[in-house]
Amino acid sequence: MSTKIDNETISQSLIEARESGKPVELNCVVSESDAYAIQMLTNRNLDASPLFWKTGLLSNNSTFCAPIAACNHQASPANFSSHSFNALHVEAELAYRFNTAFELGKTYQEDEVFAALDRVAVAIEVLDSRLANWQVADEFLHLADNQMNGALVIGAEIENWRSIESSSQAVNVFINDELVLADCGSHPQLDPTSLLTGFVNQACQRGYTIAAGTWVTTGTWSGYPRAQAGDLVRVEFPGLGEASVAL
Repeated sequence: MSTKIDNETISQSLIEARESGKPVELNCVVSESDAYAIQMLTNRNLDASPLFWKTGLLSNNSTFCAPIAACNHQASPANFSSHSFNALHVEAELAYRFNTAFELGKTYQEDEVFAALDRVAVAIEVLDSRLANWQVADEFLHLADNQMNGALVIGAEIENWRSIESSSQAVNVFINDELVLADCGSHPQLDPTSLLTGFVNQACQRGYTIAAGTWVTTGTWSGYPRAQAGDLVRVEFPGLGEASVAL
């Protein structure tokens, strides 16, 4: 049975789960607004000025924002073998970088957001959860828990992000040198840049400032293949480059 727990208590439980490596079972109800409030409370403990983020769509079709702490980011080739993951899956993604800041409380148009983009990179997101009951937890609890981010790897970069033909862009995922997924034009929104204006405005309205130099990763092209501790994961976007991580 679901219960109502105050946001401070939930945030503290998530912080303790991160620090101890022991997931917590939370059978509670939170609203979308609660989720962002918990996220911000938790993030003050993790990284008060995040330069890494993730975005995508919730089931209500709103664009979400979720910060990724600097300690959970590495450049490729990355090594997170010292980390303990509770729910270990991997995603092949593209991450975009902003070269100018976006201000708290302001609303931006797409042309302003796109003008701030200066590069795109191949990325691997490692999914994880601080929730013991993550497979059945409410989606707003996942949002409160930084939308299941465990780690972010930034790989090869190019400046000409407009050159990507999303409908025909191929992606390959290798685990321990075995090809486990090959697809093409497989992003859920087809073009991941369609999420970026919503992301910026959501973050700025939720109390965040997006700094110059911020990276935002934009959702999976590959589903979320299961991985195991000790695996070597490599993601390739032909024509763009690749990224790798040891788990």
